[in-house]
Amino acid sequence: MKIKVSLLIILIELFYINKIVYSQINRPYTIPCKAGHKTVGNISMSYSVGQTSVHTVQGGNKSLSQGFQQPEVQIRTGVISGSFCPGSSVVVSFYAYGIIGATNIFTAQLSDTSGSFSNPVNIGSITGNASGNINCFIPIATAAGNTYRIRVVSSLPVFNGSDNGSNIIIDPNNCNLNLNLKLYIEGYYTGGGLMKPVLQNQNVITSNTICDIIIVELHNPNPPYEVVTSTSTFMNTNGTASCSFSANAGSYYIVVKHRNALATWSTIPKLISSTAITYDFTTAANKAYGGNMKNMGGNKYAFFSGDFNFDENIDLLDATNLENDINNFSFGNFATDVNGDGNVDLLDDPVVQNNINNFIFSIHP
Repeated sequence: MKIKVSLLIILIELFYINKIVYSQINRPYTIPCKAGHKTVGNISMSYSVGQTSVHTVQGGNKSLSQGFQQPEVQIRTGVISGSFCPGSSVVVSFYAYGIIGATNIFTAQLSDTSGSFSNPVNIGSITGNASGNINCFIPIATAAGNTYRIRVVSSLPVFNGSDNGSNIIIDPNNCNLNLNLKLYIEGYYTGGGLMKPVLQNQNVITSNTICDIIIVELHNPNPPYEVVTSTSTFMNTNGTASCSFSANAGSYYIVVKHRNALATWSTIPKLISSTAITYDFTTAANKAYGGNMKNMGGNKYAFFSGDFNFDENIDLLDATNLENDINNFSFGNFATDVNGDGNVDLLDDPVVQNNINNFIFSIHP
């Protein structure tokens, strides 16, 4: 036995003279379950037996290694690129694996203008422990920049995922604000949620699905409530209209004007951005500022008709305009065609007279 041991030592010395030998000096490292150390003369040997280490996280003078029997938490944020407006929506996809709690919250975060997450802004979240998508919203106050990044983090355990992998541009100066509206005009309303194809009746266009043209303004929410931007658009016979504005995202009063209807304001300022919202005036009187709309029956509400001179009052001055066009046998594209049948006649008078008698005028802040 002594001869065999001596022979082993000689063989080791032949290969490792004046060397210190460590087992597993190259990757992959192992997380040892059992280990030992042996020194014979100037020869030192260490060994360990255990599972392969797949990842090590260090913080200060502490380190944590994870092996294949303890799956490593990983979150990879999907690819997002391009330009976004403040106030716009973005869907952030992510891939997650590892031991993640069922009540975990995945949160999407926006970096600062330099791409740093030292003070991230939370832009959306979902609860769960599996890969998915987060519906997010770029804050209105986000400054312009072209090196933003987005990442997804978890709460149980706390883990910061990788970012989206490319720079994102946020440019508030080249954004279109989008708004969908629904409204009815009292004189044009025929019932059942429909209005007449007025422009067709007045021989302006051939479409039977377009009613008329409206002007839509966005007003500052603070005194003196000035106009920030405006546009004109077609209003369909079902009351719908789509608008696009060139302005910064923000909260605005929505004001709708029409050639023979009373100017009507939204009840409160609405947040409008590049992601279109819908504002439906037709469902209740309180969708208009001061409840200033006509009940058409069937829980449908319409703008009052009869303000031809745009002074925000339906009064005798408007009646005079109507009487003149009736006496002149006017037909075609006239604002005084209150019922939208293509003729200015006695059939247009009752709506106007009723609103004069009820002292109808525009109400707004």
